[in-house]
Amino acid sequence: MADVRPSRTEWPELGAERGVAQYQRLASLLRHRIAKGEYPLGTQLPPITQLAGDLGVAVVTVRQAYELLSKEGLIRSQRGVGTHVTALPAATGDLQPAINDPFAVPQALAFEILEVRRSTLVPQELLGPGDRSADEYVYVRKLHTYSGEPFCYAEIYVPTPVFESLPRNIARKRKLLAAVLDELGAHCKRLRQRLTVMPADFPLCEMLKIPFASPVAKMLRLLVDGKGNVLYAGVTWYRGDRYVSEIDVPVSALKIVPGIAEPQPQPVRERKRG
Repeated sequence: MADVRPSRTEWPELGAERGVAQYQRLASLLRHRIAKGEYPLGTQLPPITQLAGDLGVAVVTVRQAYELLSKEGLIRSQRGVGTHVTALPAATGDLQPAINDPFAVPQALAFEILEVRRSTLVPQELLGPGDRSADEYVYVRKLHTYSGEPFCYAEIYVPTPVFESLPRNIARKRKLLAAVLDELGAHCKRLRQRLTVMPADFPLCEMLKIPFASPVAKMLRLLVDGKGNVLYAGVTWYRGDRYVSEIDVPVSALKIVPGIAEPQPQPVRERKRG
């Protein structure tokens, strides 16, 4: 097994920057080198005290970095044996169907239902001009995992009559957006999406198993009929290191709907005076 002993000159990126903990920066660099093949499977990493001395950092910094990578399943430490690379970071390409195709259900994709609540309303901040909310919705909180690793947390609203018309336990087997599209068919006229990149808060980090303030992609999706009635509203948060978005549309469609490729400016809403 190869033994890795980096010199301090190979790690110029470790300086503290913008409040990011030093152990997180070290873990990120190690993760990157594992993914790039610089540290192949089976590679033995230096002991904690040795690496701390080589890099000129505190022992606790290396220990916390190793612990983080160990929780991710990338490395394993054994007394008397050392710390070795045991897995590679998940390839984002494998997640493309799971993220971009609402009808795709790869074998490795699984859904965990965290909560189902009835008699709720779609939050006003999710609605746009002209959107009409139904009298009540079923609210579903889900965690999506791929090969056992959480990559997406979702909060979804489906009109109660529509939800009750869906097959039993469908939320555990499929994406609700696909189920609603199948159920309502021609009644669905428009799907609007809004993507925002933001830092994750503590509850989100806990669910997605990522460090605090890691980047996440927040996606809002609203499905409406011809009259603007909201048939589905969902907010999903994807891990930034797992998120990938890809679209393939004919050029003719770009001339008709330029917003497919280029986000269009949103109209400024006038504030209501109290």
